[in-house]
Amino acid sequence: MLRKNNSKRTHSSITFRRSSQGEINSEPMNTYTFSPLRGASRIAGIYFIVGCLWILLTDRAVSALTNSAELITTINMIKGWFFVFMTALLIFVLILGTLKRIRKVEQDLEGSYKKMMMTHENLESAYEEITATEEELRQQYDQLIENQRKLRESEEKMQHLAYHDLLTDLPNKLNLYENAANILADSNGTAALMFVDIDNFKYINDTMGHGFGDRLIINASERLLSIVGTGGVIYRFGGDEFIILLHSLKDKADANMMAARILAGLKEAVVIDNSLLHISTSIGISLYPDHGSDIMELVKRADIAMYKAKEAGKGNFVVFDNPLNDTFAERMNIEKLLYTAMEQNEFELFYQPQVDLALNKVTGLEALLRWNSPELGNVSPFKFIKVAEDSHLIIPLGSWVLRRACAFLKKLHKQGYGQLTMSVNISMLQLLQTDFNELVLDTLQSSGLKPDYLELEITESILIESYEVVSAKLNELRDKNIKIALDDFGTGYSSLSYLTHLPISTLKIDKSFIDSIPAETNHAILLEQIMMIGKRMKMCVVAEGVERADQLTYLQDQGCDKIQGYLYSKPLAAKDMEQLLARWESSGIAAACMEP
Repeated sequence: MLRKNNSKRTHSSITFRRSSQGEINSEPMNTYTFSPLRGASRIAGIYFIVGCLWILLTDRAVSALTNSAELITTINMIKGWFFVFMTALLIFVLILGTLKRIRKVEQDLEGSYKKMMMTHENLESAYEEITATEEELRQQYDQLIENQRKLRESEEKMQHLAYHDLLTDLPNKLNLYENAANILADSNGTAALMFVDIDNFKYINDTMGHGFGDRLIINASERLLSIVGTGGVIYRFGGDEFIILLHSLKDKADANMMAARILAGLKEAVVIDNSLLHISTSIGISLYPDHGSDIMELVKRADIAMYKAKEAGKGNFVVFDNPLNDTFAERMNIEKLLYTAMEQNEFELFYQPQVDLALNKVTGLEALLRWNSPELGNVSPFKFIKVAEDSHLIIPLGSWVLRRACAFLKKLHKQGYGQLTMSVNISMLQLLQTDFNELVLDTLQSSGLKPDYLELEITESILIESYEVVSAKLNELRDKNIKIALDDFGTGYSSLSYLTHLPISTLKIDKSFIDSIPAETNHAILLEQIMMIGKRMKMCVVAEGVERADQLTYLQDQGCDKIQGYLYSKPLAAKDMEQLLARWESSGIAAACMEP
């Protein structure tokens, strides 16, 4: 088939070249042209010329050699056969050469054909790849269109997330700052901003877990939405803080009414994970435009009022007034200075003696923290302790107090006052630290003080807010022979169940009860009952704030174990306490009473 096709071609040319990679490539070139007519004419012409020359030359040669007719005939016959043989051989050679050239052209054509077929296959493969790529591109284009659709639906969703709280879906702080100005501008001239904070939330979060805390936040937000309704916009400001923007108020009293409704609504019991919880909130209120026309200014002043509400006992609301600025500024200044007070060694421990009435001698000391600031002077503990707790500085500060108190008591033991114990006040945040017990035990070990001589004082609020966590830690400490004292008993949410379930060794009666002695008042009656309960439960009963001799006599008659107060001594620095102990040791306790 290939030869037939080749025979019909009038011209064909093939050349071979070696590529730079060593491959042989066939390319059509105009270096050789094959023609059948020319090939046939060439063979015929050569045969004709050879034949003519053979006849002419051989006949002359024969005539020259002999005149014999018989010999000439024989020679001509031999010459004829030789001519046939030679011409046949010549024709063979000529045809063979021609056929070889034809075969070579044919092979070249076959190679070219195969090359073309391979090229065709490559082209088909490339076409298929292009087709597949085109399909893939089409799919990618379709996917791109789909992604664009999803993107349009999403960065909307992201727009929502950027301006809304992830947990509650309430508008967030950014939303407040960007949109509140328009809400205030559209109000009828009077609006209110309420700063709502859940009381003791950090304690709940730390003791019950962050998951529990998140559900509490969701529950609180749902309650706020149901209470406020369309009368305002609720924002989650962060953590346990909410901002409520009340717009279009008829008068300022509406804000107070709303605050009262919120306080009452959030006080209702919350059930989460089968746990019944009562919470309270503190609310600060700033009024527009009385307390500012800028949203950030309104937030700041509502925040100041909220802190004032907490200081007033929590579960309250306070409307901002200008004097609160001074209070807030003082608090911020105290917090700022607290950060450097420890580094500058501005804190000092004072000690107040506890007198055993049966033994008529000092058997214990209470460590009391004092701060002498170069800028503020002597700062009252009632001011800086609360700030230290809110800023969590109470944790390193409390560790410092524990170390110094234990080291001082060990020093007194070495001086011969081996009967003395040391009482150290512990805050809620300290107890909530996972390594608190280890800290106490390590402090005792490093100071060389036996656990029997250390007493940790806690308040009733600690028990109420984190009973389950605290009880386990206190029991572990009591197992190590460390005493536990319940401070200010009767002033908080007292519950006798704490006294029966917790390892309380000492009951400290608050000064407010002592001040009622000896009048026949409800406080005095309650005081007698407290002392009776303590005695029956085999606890050591300590009366704080004893300042008068008649109070001492009354407490002795009631069987009080120890007293602590200005009647015997005010809190003293370590050096002064050593001198006072030396005087008591030499002259007796009565002679050591503090001069008026």
